Amino acid sequence: MHQLRRYRPIGASARSGFDDTRRPVLTDNLCTAAWAVDLTGHAHHRTGSRTLDPTVGALEVHARIVPCADREATARGGAGSDSTTLLHRALRPGRRTARIHDTGAPYAHRVEELDVKRSWLVVVICLWSARIALAQDIERVEVRGNHHVDVETIRAAVATKAGQTLDPGRLRSDLRAIWRLGMFSDVRAATEGDVVTFEVVERPTIRKILVAGNHELALDKIDEVIELTRGAVVDEAAIRRSRDRIADLYLAQGFLFATVDIAQLPADSGEVDVQFTVDEHAKVTVSDIAFTGNRAIASDELRRHMSTSPPGALSFVTSSGVFRFAAVKIAPPALQLSHDRKRMMVRIAIEEGPRFDYGAIDVKGDLLGTRAQHLALIRSRPGARFVRSMVEADRRALEVHYQDLGFANASAAPRPRVDDTHHRIAIDFEIVRGQRVSVERVSIRGNSKTDDKVIRRELRIAEGELFSATKLAQSRQRVMALGYFDGVAIATRRGSSDDTIGVEVEVRERSTSTFQAGVGFSSTESFLVQGQVAMENLLGRGQSLSGQVQLSSVRRLFALHFVDPYFLDSRWTFGAELYNQTRSLGAYARTSTGGSLMLGYPLADRLHGFLTYRLEDVGITSGFDGFAGLAATASPLPALDTADLFRGGWTSSIRGSLAYDTRDNRLLPTSGEYATAYAEYAGRLTGSGNELVRYGGFARHYQHLGPFVLRLNAELGVTQSLGGRGVPLTERYLLGGISDIRGYEPRSLGPHLWSQHAGDVGQPLDPLAIGGNLEVIGNAELEFPLVKSIGVSGVVFFDVGNAYNLESRFCSRPGSDACTGGLDAVGSLRRSVGVGVRWQSPIGPLRFEWGVPLDLKPGEKPDGLEFSIGGSF
Repeated sequence: MHQLRRYRPIGASARSGFDDTRRPVLTDNLCTAAWAVDLTGHAHHRTGSRTLDPTVGALEVHARIVPCADREATARGGAGSDSTTLLHRALRPGRRTARIHDTGAPYAHRVEELDVKRSWLVVVICLWSARIALAQDIERVEVRGNHHVDVETIRAAVATKAGQTLDPGRLRSDLRAIWRLGMFSDVRAATEGDVVTFEVVERPTIRKILVAGNHELALDKIDEVIELTRGAVVDEAAIRRSRDRIADLYLAQGFLFATVDIAQLPADSGEVDVQFTVDEHAKVTVSDIAFTGNRAIASDELRRHMSTSPPGALSFVTSSGVFRFAAVKIAPPALQLSHDRKRMMVRIAIEEGPRFDYGAIDVKGDLLGTRAQHLALIRSRPGARFVRSMVEADRRALEVHYQDLGFANASAAPRPRVDDTHHRIAIDFEIVRGQRVSVERVSIRGNSKTDDKVIRRELRIAEGELFSATKLAQSRQRVMALGYFDGVAIATRRGSSDDTIGVEVEVRERSTSTFQAGVGFSSTESFLVQGQVAMENLLGRGQSLSGQVQLSSVRRLFALHFVDPYFLDSRWTFGAELYNQTRSLGAYARTSTGGSLMLGYPLADRLHGFLTYRLEDVGITSGFDGFAGLAATASPLPALDTADLFRGGWTSSIRGSLAYDTRDNRLLPTSGEYATAYAEYAGRLTGSGNELVRYGGFARHYQHLGPFVLRLNAELGVTQSLGGRGVPLTERYLLGGISDIRGYEPRSLGPHLWSQHAGDVGQPLDPLAIGGNLEVIGNAELEFPLVKSIGVSGVVFFDVGNAYNLESRFCSRPGSDACTGGLDAVGSLRRSVGVGVRWQSPIGPLRFEWGVPLDLKPGEKPDGLEFSIGGSF
């Protein structure tokens, strides 16, 4: 039986994970093949044994087969006898064949009982038998020794297949391929007749991952940097990387002398426990940062910029260009450790040098277009104060310009010319275009759940078209904006030829499906029983499906909602909704049953148009608290017809809307804009019982401010009646509460009607909220992380807004009719401020917010702490 074996470094254990890529050696105990091994210049004679030079590292096997002959004839280089004689001499009793063994010394092998004369070592085997063996066809390929690794995984890695002719070169390549899987400590290939067998020894698997000695850092923080998983094959390199990342984590937290040891503890058969043992030592804090040599900039200002820089970074002076000192020199920080090794003093010497201005700015090199076209891309101007960051931005603008034309490797290196006399720096941008390339292949990795097409349809770069850096950046932003991923990385690699390039998209998926059921408490709804299933990435197809049930003291809701952003793999968006809802509005309740159908289409890159049809049956009933029918509500102005306010009926409407969206993430936005404008019609043309028109919209802005996220929102809505009967109460606006103007009681802001309940004759009139047909809302929030690892953040906010009446039929004269609020001056806007805590919990976003109203009117009460399940704007 022939064996083709990969050799490990001598002294390395079978489980060490050492990746030896040296060429395998063919050995044969039955003397059935002849191979010549050239060791010229590397064989050394020693008493009792002969050892190869450690620098060789492997026996080089040449594909030159020598005729079988006796040892002396071969050494002399003479011709041997005929094949029969050679066979008898090779197999005669007492004849020993060559074997190669590990010696225990690194990269050395011992050759036993093998004569070496000068520079040639000849292993005598039969040429005739070798030719027969090598010419055989393979009947089957077997795998032995695998217990956890699937046999098909190994078969897929090798090129040797049944029906092929046995090829030692191919077997060597197969061994390397199996070894690169990283799952085995030893790999062999053996042939017996027409059967090829790959024999493997599996590396152990990880049963547990243990961390000991961590007192100052939580285990979940350490788990985030460990790249091992239970049940995976032991990867020595990954274990070492995890150890180093734990040490770096401690270093970043100020534990300068922390150490991390690793151990593999044997467990059950074929399993080990990987343990990281931390010796934290004392935390080292910076007691003082002192600067010397800084005359133009105060030390406090320098410290302020250091506090927002990464540890050890001094780019706030040398690279960012904030202070515009082109010739600044900064000595390496001098560190002084206290005697107890708990405090560090930092001394930084600065040589500011003079400030410089820009001199002449020019563009040279392999230009495509005019010089003026290139200078138009540069923001730096001659005579202005020199700023390093501006030069970097100009370089990037020039490179992106060429990269968008297909020159993926274009460079625009700035060549400064310094005039120390006049303190000017002239900049020449040297353009090197390189070769124009096209995208050969776009590959996607990391999407174990999401279909490839969901990601590909968001990409703005396609296979076969010219490379574009801007389209590459847009592609990443669009994929990230889906909200299905925690991270998206896009990289390029060399193509199969000089004029092609490959694009690799790697995503890190996040959980997009939530299921929640339970009992909660809300300040607006008291006790709440709810169940909800939401799948934002249904079956990995990019569709959204949600079902919701809510029961509380003020609301009953059943809803089902579906959206397909690429309906039938087209560019059309389709949505459908069904719902049944009853909501208490204090003295009365609004009941609605209906649904809607929506179609949308992209009009531009970030602009979509939508058309929505809504059919709804609305009714007004006595409230949950048992108030009498509101049609009999008394009024101090008997001539005022208020009955139409409480009418119900069918509303059949068509709404057209435009949406502009540049948010970085539609579920958790931190930058970009989102704006919508709409107009809705319900009348005779649509068969609607309630005749009205509604129009309005909102505009939202999101911006990163260091660790903070600024969110701004402005909303406007107007509803008008078409039949002269006025806008029914079911379609009017009432504000207040956690969804719009926080700090005020829910649905308490807006026009009120003085009313009296049936049977309460002689009792004082109570204000009944009827709402307005105009709403104005403004919100500003500043959100910041509190416990980032578990998704807890804090927020401060300012709200402003109110609802007004524009109809002459109701509430047109607040001082003389039944209403307590009409279209007052802008001063009637209600304001509030407050703080809150938000948690991106496994069951969905939770909000705890405390609003303080700034414009309470007599008889009104603040709402205090508010709780809600769901996100903000």
